[in-house]
Amino acid sequence: MSQGASKGLLTQTLADLDAAWKEREEEARALAADGFLSTAASLRVYALEILLKALVCRRLDLPSPPAACKTHDLSEVLLFTGLRRELEEPRHEVVRQNWDVLVKYGKQRLNDQRYQPRATFSTKDAEEINNALDDPVNGVLAWLLNRP
Repeated sequence: MSQGASKGLLTQTLADLDAAWKEREEEARALAADGFLSTAASLRVYALEILLKALVCRRLDLPSPPAACKTHDLSEVLLFTGLRRELEEPRHEVVRQNWDVLVKYGKQRLNDQRYQPRATFSTKDAEEINNALDDPVNGVLAWLLNRP
């Protein structure tokens, strides 16, 4: 990461992060509606990362994410939200399974997906990402958005 790029995250305000994650979600849904499933899934995982960084700011009462949040590793950013232990509770078993789907995609496919033709990403792959995020009871977004 270049010097300028690394500074960019540190200057983003909570308002910027809130707007950005919602915009990335909106853009991803538009792309998916047009059949661009692999790009939409990637954008949704990026949106999740931005949402996590906004939660870090809220929970730590910071105007912008700390330098330690420069990572793109979802599990590392989750640590700074203080929600890791809650995610591991038995009552959140299904949320944790959904979280694991997203972390696995982020670590194993996200970077490579941009270099592959969209045919390598199936409708089933897209459904798995979307279900992990959107399940109204046990989806990662529902869980995160219901945290104080």
